[in-house]
Amino acid sequence: MAEEKNLNPAPGNPSGQPADAGMQSLVHMLRILFWGLRVLIILVFAYLLFSGMFRVDEGKVAMLFRFGALQSRQIDPDTGPTSILVSGHWYWAWPYPIDRVKEMAADTSLSVNTENHFRPWVKAVPGQEEQQLEVLRPGVDGYTLTGDTNIMHAQWEVTYRVSDASAYYLKFYDDNERSADSKDTHKRGAEQIINCLLSEAVILEFATWKGEELWSTTRVLPDGTVESIKDRVQERLSRLLAEVGLGVQVQSVNIIGISPPDATRASFESVNASQEDGQKEILNAKTYRDKVILEAEGRKYQIINEAKSYQTRVVETVKADSSYFETVLAEYNRNPDTMLTALYTDALREVLANVPNKYIVHRLPDGKQELRLQLSPVPEKDNRLQNPQP
Repeated sequence: MAEEKNLNPAPGNPSGQPADAGMQSLVHMLRILFWGLRVLIILVFAYLLFSGMFRVDEGKVAMLFRFGALQSRQIDPDTGPTSILVSGHWYWAWPYPIDRVKEMAADTSLSVNTENHFRPWVKAVPGQEEQQLEVLRPGVDGYTLTGDTNIMHAQWEVTYRVSDASAYYLKFYDDNERSADSKDTHKRGAEQIINCLLSEAVILEFATWKGEELWSTTRVLPDGTVESIKDRVQERLSRLLAEVGLGVQVQSVNIIGISPPDATRASFESVNASQEDGQKEILNAKTYRDKVILEAEGRKYQIINEAKSYQTRVVETVKADSSYFETVLAEYNRNPDTMLTALYTDALREVLANVPNKYIVHRLPDGKQELRLQLSPVPEKDNRLQNPQP
């Protein structure tokens, strides 16, 4: 009987409390976790939304790659889709590794020089001047040949800007070529290509110039046109870059130095100094010639102006005299006696005006004449005698 009583279910809870408090706590905790998960999802979504926003820096352009494929965006409705993202706009991309944004220099000028390609290879020692070599070491020292089979050393530098970022960075650019940790600097990539093309342009252009012309960096063509070696190398380099399609635009080509071999440098400098002295003397002669011509031209115009003034003055005087005589003639024809008297009076007045002493002699009624002459002026009285000083 006791076992049957134990098998009966327990009576209900008279207090009305939940049968399982642990289950209630679990449900409450799951509800909190659910709300936390929703907040986390919102935060992750906001992070994905705002972390994907980016802006291209001034002077740069960018390209967007999605799983390695270049993407295009509609920036300007007039130009259509483009793969080059320019500065001044906001863009959005998925985080890495889905999307990758590559920024590149656009308007920034970059420089490449030939370094020691065409110069003697001398190891620079800090604090010491560059060592000069009397002979060239085959296979070590660099040089270039001129059109008259001479040897010249040169160092050039080109400054360029990227005009087509897509062609430049997708086909030629190497990310490690400007890296400070790279052990293979300037061995490949766009800069090395530009360096090689610059060297090719220098070699091809030097082969059409004489050594003396290269030393002076200019030459005079048969038609009198003056050419510069710098301009010719820049034109040839621009053509080579256009043929390759590198996507860059040459801004300037500069000559760092052009010199003959050290053994013949003194002779070249002597010839160059003589040419400079000759040009200086020619310039001085031209300056003196121009000065003399200007002075002669000025004197010529002065004489011509004086002659014209004298001509005008004489003509006007003759015209005035002619008009006066015509007037006098007309008056004389009308009243001869009156005109003669007037002319006589005018002539007498002009004559007497030039005489300092005038004497008038007249006849007295009794037929006698009396002439009194004052031989000297009346002496002035000395006021000092009349008013003696005390």
